[in-house]
Amino acid sequence: MGDRWGPDGPPPEAYSRVTDPQRYAGLHDVADRFVTVLAERYDVAVTDEPASGALGVRAVRLHPRSGGGADLVVVHTEFGVRLRAGRWVEESFPHCGCDACDEEAEDLAEELGDFVTDVVRGRLAEELTSGFRKGTLAVGRPRSAGNRSLSRDDVRRLGPPGRHEWSPWPERGGR
Repeated sequence: MGDRWGPDGPPPEAYSRVTDPQRYAGLHDVADRFVTVLAERYDVAVTDEPASGALGVRAVRLHPRSGGGADLVVVHTEFGVRLRAGRWVEESFPHCGCDACDEEAEDLAEELGDFVTDVVRGRLAEELTSGFRKGTLAVGRPRSAGNRSLSRDDVRRLGPPGRHEWSPWPERGGR
């Protein structure tokens, strides 16, 4: 987090304002470097795919050819980068991007790298549960874990409940 607001915090209007959406454009370069390095080092298929969502500009899927590793989809958005992994995990960089949040691009690049590393090293677990009226999506990574309550409609949209503990990606040439 940045510190431009000082001890009083941001003014109320900063929460609904985005004055410089291009301040995160450098994250596209960071994500592209990750895709290049991962494709060189790991035995993955790399395919372009339609960018989903209103802000999606382009997307690339990295799919491990063997070993049970989670797919990683890197989506360039008009506002930064969104990563999708496994069956249900999705995280955006920046997380919000409004002026009040004051997220620093350098910090976000580090977080993006941590996310990618966790996927590649098989340190991602996800579990979707379904109850009578609602469900839960639990995501576990070494430095980031959380639960999100879901409506029954959300659970149906995500697909059949289950638990996935993803394996590390296979390296090229058995390194």
